[in-house]
Amino acid sequence: MKAITISSLRRRISYFFNLVTNSSEILIIPRTNTDDAVVILSLKEYNALTETSYLMSSEPNRKRLLDSIHQLGKNDLIHYGNK
Repeated sequence: MKAITISSLRRRISYFFNLVTNSSEILIIPRTNTDDAVVILSLKEYNALTETSYLMSSEPNRKRLLDSIHQLGKNDLIHYGNK
């Protein structure tokens, strides 16, 4: 995560857009005289965050995913089809 000023973004917008797209870097641009800021991230990162939020939004799905991660950590796997 990188914080930059709006002036820096204006001067080098192409550079920063390429940085975000090619490295999955997230840019924070603070707003003047407020506690708010703007975030710039790649579409790929945005889609990943949106999908994760959706998958974790219901308790049954969250439990199933966390159980699967726990099984994977213990190498408690079930193989299907060809190995």
